[in-house]
Amino acid sequence: MKFVYVVPAFATDRRRDVSGELARYAFEANEWLASQNGGYGLRFDTYQGALDVGYLTLNVTKDQWYDIFVPSDGWRNGLARLQENLKAAGYPITVIGNLSSGDQSGAKMRNRSEKLYMLFYEAAAGAYSRTGAGFGNCRPTIDAMNEGVGMGGAALAQDDGTSCGALDKGRMGTPSGSRSFTQWVAQHNPMVDHATQWMRWLPNCGFPATPKDGERVKIPGVIDESRAWEIRGGFMRDLAEANDPLADAFMGGRWGDKVPKLDDRNDLYFHITSDKLASVGECNSDTSKHPLWDNLPLDRDSGRTLRRSSYNRPDELTGPQVQAVYVLRNGATDRMYDTSGDIDRALRQADAFIRAESGKSLRIDTFQGKVDVMFMPLPPGFENTSADDCNRAPCPNEADFLRHLTSIGRADPAKTYLFFYSGETKGRFVCGGARRGKAVLLNLSETQGYGQTGKHCNLDWAGTTTDEFSWGLLAVHELLHSLGAVCSSAPDHDGTSHSRTPGDIMGAGAIGKVKLDPSRRNYWGSVPAECVDTSQSPVFGS
Repeated sequence: MKFVYVVPAFATDRRRDVSGELARYAFEANEWLASQNGGYGLRFDTYQGALDVGYLTLNVTKDQWYDIFVPSDGWRNGLARLQENLKAAGYPITVIGNLSSGDQSGAKMRNRSEKLYMLFYEAAAGAYSRTGAGFGNCRPTIDAMNEGVGMGGAALAQDDGTSCGALDKGRMGTPSGSRSFTQWVAQHNPMVDHATQWMRWLPNCGFPATPKDGERVKIPGVIDESRAWEIRGGFMRDLAEANDPLADAFMGGRWGDKVPKLDDRNDLYFHITSDKLASVGECNSDTSKHPLWDNLPLDRDSGRTLRRSSYNRPDELTGPQVQAVYVLRNGATDRMYDTSGDIDRALRQADAFIRAESGKSLRIDTFQGKVDVMFMPLPPGFENTSADDCNRAPCPNEADFLRHLTSIGRADPAKTYLFFYSGETKGRFVCGGARRGKAVLLNLSETQGYGQTGKHCNLDWAGTTTDEFSWGLLAVHELLHSLGAVCSSAPDHDGTSHSRTPGDIMGAGAIGKVKLDPSRRNYWGSVPAECVDTSQSPVFGS
């Protein structure tokens, strides 16, 4: 599957191709697809391990853009016209037949290119005119007809140019029949729908086999009765179960309380084991047979993360540095933050902040250019031994985590460890903490009680700018504590090892946009003799 970011001349380029947003969307949707197919996800076009997102700009007006999708001369599949634009831009695509004029011979000839294209346009778009749909909205341009085109799309902007919002909706969580989870699947449905429709064209099998072949059915949503009925020939949205993302009922919110599932009866297009298609043979359009499936996972951040390891990989830096550790309490839900790219993004923002504020860098433990996040599952019965407690419940404690890492022989005295803890804390909790030493706590726990609900302390992993508060900058805040900031003799000390300067990252309630010791007199630069100048710490490089 090849992603292409399309920006017409009249639209705003929001740089989603290079921001990582499209890569995270691909990861999230693919994670759900893999849950449906025994861990196998889709094969994506990548370069050096990163999702290779194409870019296409079109020199068209808004009226010309809409004419692609709702042409004035009648029935047309607009995506077939965009094939020509891709081909002209040098993409490896072969156009067969003349689908732009309604000629279906191309589809019957199995219009196959090397790649399955998923287009994301920074503009509004409509469906082609046979469905009677309007245009100008945030919507996918996906239909069963696109099987023969090898292209699908999703509009990312409204008619007035405002954004439809971020594609990145976070990871899928625990599958359920709840409204929130079903809506999450629906938000990722453009890619899910497009891929599963297209894969019904099995290699060397011709036009897709279809259940109830020859049945006369009404096309949902078609107002014109002369076009509303067709002989069954592959259009299956009204045949799928209501909890199937390909069903009209699913997108219409009529799924009931069932968990979203591809082809719930296994009789239409996926793992076919029942009804007449089960006896058709190799060419029964069972999408699970298609070579587009792959057992190599796509990383959430464009391939910049490593596979899971409970051991430190060979260091690319020598000497003092910081290493991230994903700590999982026994019995807690494994959110896989070590391999999802989230901790990676947090530390890269931490480094970007230090660079922007001081010209120095944060010395991060990496392997093959990627952040080396160690995985440390806690044994059953592990308890923190510190006297500190969270409302009479054991607190996650960075010192105990470091002791455990040392006890299993995996601690390096030259390193400072950032422990990202996932433990589903009950009672009072802290988002982060650090005493003077070699360990820092970042508490990712889902929380209950003490007036707090939810997870991640309501922080994003990384801000949209280097100085926007997030897990990455909280890591900097706690790291500076571990180095000795802010001492009681600092001019702006607030009495609690924090700075009282507004907007200082070392403020007790730091949030929003922050700076690194704005006056350069408390913990970074010309500090009192009895205080620590953290800028001289060897964890910061030139």
